[in-house]
Amino acid sequence: MSEQNNLGPGQCGADREVFERVWRRVMPEDRSDCPFTLYSEEAEPAAQTAEGREGAPVPPPALPPEERRAALVPVPVEQGGGDGAVLQALIADELSDWRTYQTLARRIPGGNGRALMGMAADERRHAGRLSAAYFLLSGVKFWPPAEPELPREGWMAILRRRYWAERKGAEAYRTAAGHTGDSALRELYLELAGDEEAHAGIIRGILERL
Repeated sequence: MSEQNNLGPGQCGADREVFERVWRRVMPEDRSDCPFTLYSEEAEPAAQTAEGREGAPVPPPALPPEERRAALVPVPVEQGGGDGAVLQALIADELSDWRTYQTLARRIPGGNGRALMGMAADERRHAGRLSAAYFLLSGVKFWPPAEPELPREGWMAILRRRYWAERKGAEAYRTAAGHTGDSALRELYLELAGDEEAHAGIIRGILERL
């Protein structure tokens, strides 16, 4: 059985407000890959499916063992204060993007698919850097389970949504940079904001070539 707490256990006061604001910025709609959903060994999260342009279901990749293990460990949102809440939301978002681009790349052939696979690698690297920052801040390794965010629509429509999501992601990183008092985090956020803008440009280029 699973237990879900969207706001995180033990959260209160300013940390709760910070988390709610940032969580809704990077993840405006509730998704099944919420980092506070806990799974048992016997009951892993149900796989999402999506239909591509031809109507064929697209199964998400299986979670590696390390992600399944990480999903069993509850991490309080207040771990690391306000910066910790922001990092948790951003890590979850980057991991979801990683899986989404992996799945899209398998549906789109040729150079466009390779470009999307490169973006998937970027998002995985972003999550790793953010997770390292969270560990340095809190002493806790945070690596939630991730499934692709692929609704039942064609992949061109998904690419359109991803274009705007990347632009919004850049804005979220700049906002986070403006609110943190940690100079190293600020530098990291601004660097990742530039990467998100570059991803939006890649997606625009793919759509222009189709």
